[in-house]
Amino acid sequence: LLIGTVVQAASESRPWQVFELTLTAREQLANPYVDGLPDSGASLVRATFTCDGLRYTITGFWDGEKTWKVRFAPPAPGRWSYETVSSDSGLNGVKDSFACQAATEAEMQANPTLHGFLRVAKTGRHFEYSDGTPFLWIGDTWWNWSKRGILFSSFKRLADDRAAKGFSVGQIYLAGNGGMLDRSYTHPDLEQLRHVEDFIAYANSKGITVWIHPWWSRKDLNRTVGAEMLRRWWRYTLHRLGAYNVIWVLAGEYNMHNYGGMGLDFWKQLGAMVRREDPYGRIIGVHPTPPLWSGGAAAPQWSTGEAIHAEAWLDYNQSQVGHGR
Repeated sequence: LLIGTVVQAASESRPWQVFELTLTAREQLANPYVDGLPDSGASLVRATFTCDGLRYTITGFWDGEKTWKVRFAPPAPGRWSYETVSSDSGLNGVKDSFACQAATEAEMQANPTLHGFLRVAKTGRHFEYSDGTPFLWIGDTWWNWSKRGILFSSFKRLADDRAAKGFSVGQIYLAGNGGMLDRSYTHPDLEQLRHVEDFIAYANSKGITVWIHPWWSRKDLNRTVGAEMLRRWWRYTLHRLGAYNVIWVLAGEYNMHNYGGMGLDFWKQLGAMVRREDPYGRIIGVHPTPPLWSGGAAAPQWSTGEAIHAEAWLDYNQSQVGHGR
């Protein structure tokens, strides 16, 4: 890529940067987004990466026509070997290796995301990068930046400005019910996704972690979208963006009880699914609806701590207090 944050196969990389493997399927599925990611089964292709006793199995994703990709963020320097597994002969049995060189102190000083993905420190009192470097959350909402028509040059000015001011988080709305999927929720807008990926990659290159939620809660989600479509888009987002330095947020303005008609158990199960499918185990949160809003009036809460605090997959509590009384 122009911005230089994705490393193609057989190139040298740095820990926690995106290594991308591009594959071509032998068969053409009727709808690869749906058929290649069945609700009750695995994706069409997976790759296992190994190095010095470390082992990561990464799920691939469809990227148009017969193209499938696997993206991996090596968590440590060394020579990483990989091999793919698929029922499609064109995607199966691809083997190779690549060198991953440790980042220098100067590189990590210029780009803090090279310290790794975010987690909650063992004390439970602050966030840190994977190598234990403390992380101070200074965030900004970038809701409109996933919309069509936004120029990369415009986003670059935003990210450059925020990075210069010490911001560490940018919050992007990348929702399946916000234009990334068609009205049937079965066809992703790949061109726009690639455009937004350039934004995410550039923000990472400036030391900014991107806060992403794949759904924005709406009335009657159970009828207009349905559980299967919600799960599939979440899984596709995980597989597609999982090698970038991002934070997972289960849903935007989610009433902890029954906003959208899905029920609390559905959201609990969705959170557990995200935990299972993310090989890096990065932090998961939920952006709640405040009291007095139409989605939250029947079940008022200021924070996720009031409804799902005990869920094993929830790493930290979020509050939204600015729009209520």
